Amino acid sequence: MNKKLVFFTLVLVLISTLAICMAASADFKDDFSDTDYSSNGWYYNILLGNRNTDYLVPERRRISFHLPDYDTALYVLNEDTYAEDQVVEATFENVYSQNSQYGVVCRYHDYGWYEFRITVSGEFAGSYVVFKYDQYLKDQGKTPYVILHPGMDRYYSYDIKLGLNVKNTLKMSCADDEIRIWINGTEQFPIKNGKPRDSDFEDGEAGVVIWTQRPAGSAQIDLTKFSAQFDD
Repeated sequence: MNKKLVFFTLVLVLISTLAICMAASADFKDDFSDTDYSSNGWYYNILLGNRNTDYLVPERRRISFHLPDYDTALYVLNEDTYAEDQVVEATFENVYSQNSQYGVVCRYHDYGWYEFRITVSGEFAGSYVVFKYDQYLKDQGKTPYVILHPGMDRYYSYDIKLGLNVKNTLKMSCADDEIRIWINGTEQFPIKNGKPRDSDFEDGEAGVVIWTQRPAGSAQIDLTKFSAQFDD
């Protein structure tokens, strides 16, 4: 075979391999083996609660959230996940709680985001909701949370595992204007013959949300795995 042809063939193979590796490295994964979570791009926003309190306790192979017995909403985002189309997946463990929710977030931005949240203890345990948070509505003094499955304020699913020291893996895909959700590997369908759709937010960061509510709202919820895939 011509030596020049062999050379150019090897160059093309090398370029293709590098392109594949670069594409793969664009995705984000964290198993929290590094206890310095901030060095991996993590930060948090206390939407509801005491803004002078650090609710995060980094531990080996997890971030532990210790939330008090009053209403608290904590959003934990990663600055290295900014993208348009995202698939966000996280595994949580309910160490103890009496009235708590947790979920995943995509396209998080100052003006709003999408979130998929399940309730693991309390009155609505075993249910889930898909929201968008609209800062424009908040600025007008209106409720900023908009349910993306009109007609039902929540859905119950047998796929949600309840109890103490129990894990759930949640996944949400935000692609174009379509939102898809999974609980422990099983896709959920909150809209008959369709999926939630919204086009208000086109890009943003990925992350998770933890809620506790009164009465008896204190909780420890651990985040043990997180990943975000991108398709921009």
